[in-house]
Amino acid sequence: MTLGEDYQEPVKGRLYTIIPEDDERAAAPRPFIDTHVHLMKTSLYSWFNPSKAATFEGPWDPLFTAGDYLADDLKAELEGSNASIVGAVHVQANADDPVAEVEFEQRMSEESGLPIMIVAGGDLSAPGIEGVIEREASYANTRGFRQNLNIHPHPLYHYVDKSYMDDPAWLHGLGLLGKYGLSFDMQLYPTQFARAIEVIDAHPDTLFVINHAGMLADRTLAGWRLWKNGLYELGKRDNVAIKISGLPSMDHYWTIESIKPAVFTVLDAFGVDKVMFASNFPVDKLHCSLVDLVHAYVRCVEDLSRGEQDALFVDNARKFYRF
Repeated sequence: MTLGEDYQEPVKGRLYTIIPEDDERAAAPRPFIDTHVHLMKTSLYSWFNPSKAATFEGPWDPLFTAGDYLADDLKAELEGSNASIVGAVHVQANADDPVAEVEFEQRMSEESGLPIMIVAGGDLSAPGIEGVIEREASYANTRGFRQNLNIHPHPLYHYVDKSYMDDPAWLHGLGLLGKYGLSFDMQLYPTQFARAIEVIDAHPDTLFVINHAGMLADRTLAGWRLWKNGLYELGKRDNVAIKISGLPSMDHYWTIESIKPAVFTVLDAFGVDKVMFASNFPVDKLHCSLVDLVHAYVRCVEDLSRGEQDALFVDNARKFYRF
């Protein structure tokens, strides 16, 4: 996948921080399991075209021009750097046929040499959803399920048109995941955290993975408090983990210093053992290179022990997505 130079080149000052990085740390190898990517054969997604409405991520024109984004594209992102992709988690992207999406990802994992675990998709409120889940779970690498829950009053942030967590049919579908040994990737906004906690507590045997650091979309003081306080409540649950991802989508001019507060808040709320880093590529490729993003994550947690850093970048992913 090739984007224009405006989307590929490092941004001057993005990786600036007052405290300089020593040469030894800058060159230290950093294996990385990317726990949130969309490895897309674009023909599987009818929505992937220039008529897609603009969202908070910004215009997708470079992504439409580039087309498919596959395992080799992800591996190529880090070539020549001290970071290396050793595994990935494909998260569903609303394919027209969600089972075909899982089949494609399974085959790509087997053929590419990159271990790819799969978070499958579908509508948990739909009649016959158990048949879909059963078929998806039959593939060796399927580990979880995601259905976007994001409701927001501003159209730029709006994903869905109903409150699925208040729909009895959807809740029944969610309850089926445990039968098939699947986790649930939970993508939602802080205004939905209170209801999410009720749903989570009603399913103590299901692992929930919060996407994109809880999606701090409302940058007012009230919005920040709602996000922060909600994360601390979610972090108290033994069956909830979280991914630090999607930050560039909501902070298009991000720097190490601008993302540190979010990274530190997530780590403080959940603890090192329940946090994973992820890229959200190719979506966040609109706002950074993967080399810059991984390097920024490393700088944010450079004061942690080597074992703690390994947990954040590799070991927790192996645990929660069962590599």
